[in-house]
Amino acid sequence: MRITRGILGLLIVAGGTLALGAAPAADDATTVEQMERALVKAIGAKDLATYDRLVADDYLVVRATGHESTKAEVIAGYQKGDLEYIGLDITDVKAHVFGDTAIVSARTLGDRKEGGKVTPNRVRYIRVFARRGGEWRAVSQMATPAQEP
Repeated sequence: MRITRGILGLLIVAGGTLALGAAPAADDATTVEQMERALVKAIGAKDLATYDRLVADDYLVVRATGHESTKAEVIAGYQKGDLEYIGLDITDVKAHVFGDTAIVSARTLGDRKEGGKVTPNRVRYIRVFARRGGEWRAVSQMATPAQEP
C-alpha cells in the first residue's frame, strides 16, 4: 500500500513537473505578443498604471532618434506632456522565446507629438522581455525609422 501511494505520488509530481516544464514556447510567445499589444495600447492611452506594471524598473529604451531613456524618464515625459502618441497602433507583431527571454519585433503606425511638433511615428522596433519571478516584463527596446509599407 505504501509503495502504491509512493508511486502514485511520484507520478502525480512528475506529471505536474513535466506539464509545467514542457509548456510550449508558442504559449509564451502568444502571452508576450498579447503583453506587447497591451503595452502599446497603454502608451497610446497614457495609461501609466498599466505601463508601470508591464515594464521593469530597469527598462532602457533607445528611440528611433537615437535618444536613450530609462523607465522613469519615459514616465516623466508622458506625465509632463512632453511626449504623446496619437492613433498609435502596431502591426507585424512577432515574438520569439528563448527560455526566460523573449524578443518581440513590430512596426508602429500613428503619429508622435514631441516638443509640440507632430510627426509620423513610423518605426520598426524590437522589445526584449524577461521572465522574472515567473512574470514577463519589458526590459529593453530599440527602434529605428522605417519606410512606409
